[in-house]
Amino acid sequence: MDNLDNIDHSSDIAEELPVQEYTISHLVSANRLRVYIRIELLDSRAEVKHEDIMNYLSEQGIVYGIREENIVNYCRSREYSKELAAAQGKDPVNGKDAEIVYDFDISQEQKFYEKEDGTIDFKNLNNVINVTKDTVLCHIIPPQNGEEGIDVYGHTVKYKSGRNISFNFGNNTYVSEDGLQLLAGTDGCVKYKKGKVLVENVYRVNNVDNSTGNIDFIGNVIINGDVKAGFSVTAKGDIKIRGMVEGAFIESDGEVVISKGMNGMGKGSIRAKGNITSKYIENALIVSDRSIYSEALINSEVKAGESIILRGSTAAIIGGTSSAENIIFSKTIGSRINPETNVIINLTKYQEEQKIFSEKQKLNRKLEKEIADKNNELNAIEDKIQLIMNSSLDNENKNSVQKQLLFIKIKINNSLNGLKKRLTEIPTTDNIADHKIICKGIMYSNTRVTIGWTKYRVKQDISFSKLYNDGDDISIVPLNSSDIDI
Repeated sequence: MDNLDNIDHSSDIAEELPVQEYTISHLVSANRLRVYIRIELLDSRAEVKHEDIMNYLSEQGIVYGIREENIVNYCRSREYSKELAAAQGKDPVNGKDAEIVYDFDISQEQKFYEKEDGTIDFKNLNNVINVTKDTVLCHIIPPQNGEEGIDVYGHTVKYKSGRNISFNFGNNTYVSEDGLQLLAGTDGCVKYKKGKVLVENVYRVNNVDNSTGNIDFIGNVIINGDVKAGFSVTAKGDIKIRGMVEGAFIESDGEVVISKGMNGMGKGSIRAKGNITSKYIENALIVSDRSIYSEALINSEVKAGESIILRGSTAAIIGGTSSAENIIFSKTIGSRINPETNVIINLTKYQEEQKIFSEKQKLNRKLEKEIADKNNELNAIEDKIQLIMNSSLDNENKNSVQKQLLFIKIKINNSLNGLKKRLTEIPTTDNIADHKIICKGIMYSNTRVTIGWTKYRVKQDISFSKLYNDGDDISIVPLNSSDIDI
């Protein structure tokens, strides 16, 4: 028995203990969103079960994003020499930064448009971007929220918030109350310069030519040089041209000033609601709702809503047709060697005013007669009341008749007040002689004069004279000092 007790059982115990055939280790990425399993075989014949890897991950606290299918395939293919991506967390989605969206083209690239006939339009480059006051120039899309991630341990991973942004704005702009819109503070041209948005209420260029194309601007335009033939300048405000204008097209809702003059080449034109001032005008069409000022009008069609005033050493109208409603004032009209010159004083507006004046006079005379009639009726009522009060009728009858007469008196008074309200104020009208042609020097023969409904052809030169319509014919009289002082 003692010998049995001394028997060594250590070999049996060793056989009962499992032999370790491999080891499992893991590597977690710095952001804890990925887990990589590494297998080291201690026995080349060993097989790794996917349950063992799953248990290992659980023991390590790795609970999210376990790629069980990858683990199963890994164990089945026995690719133990390779690293296994055993778990993949959920990446956070960072917030989106705020963004400025421009509501106009900031590329500043010249864009050429193709005409219907297939040719390229080099004149309409659309370089001017007009905006009206309170127009939205650009807007901000606020930063967008992101989405949180989850790491392999099941913990939340914060996302990076989107950054905010602000406007870089210049003159004549303002930011909306919510800070999300940049708007125009005035009518003008919106521009993008060095990352800054601004609005210019005066558009300035050196010349109008192929480099700029046509100009169509909502405000004032200043051109430091010339406007070349075939190009156009249109403005809601004034147009000031420091050079000269060739066969171009100028149109303004304000005034036009041309420092060196215009040669329209038979095709150029100027149209303005305000005054037009040009050193000289030649071979052009000129139309102003107000007055035209120049030193010389040569072979041009000129029409002014008010007056045409020629000043300076030349101060001449030579050839063409010049028409105004008030005054044509010049030193010289016509020429010995030029074709005929036409000067016209248009009396249409004067005649319309006279017609209105006459109609108002007739109406007022009629109303005044009706008012006089009503006043006579009132006087008659007063006389009747006095007669009744002084009569022998009893008081009861007197009061009854008096009440009836007073009621009639009230009705007449109401009618009288209505007639007085209909009386209109008649404005003073022009004297027809104020619509005139003044020639400080010579009006040459072969000049044709039209003043309203009367015409006159100058057969002999006229000097230092005033011409006007006296109602029947054209009168030609010497100038006096008041005529020259315009």
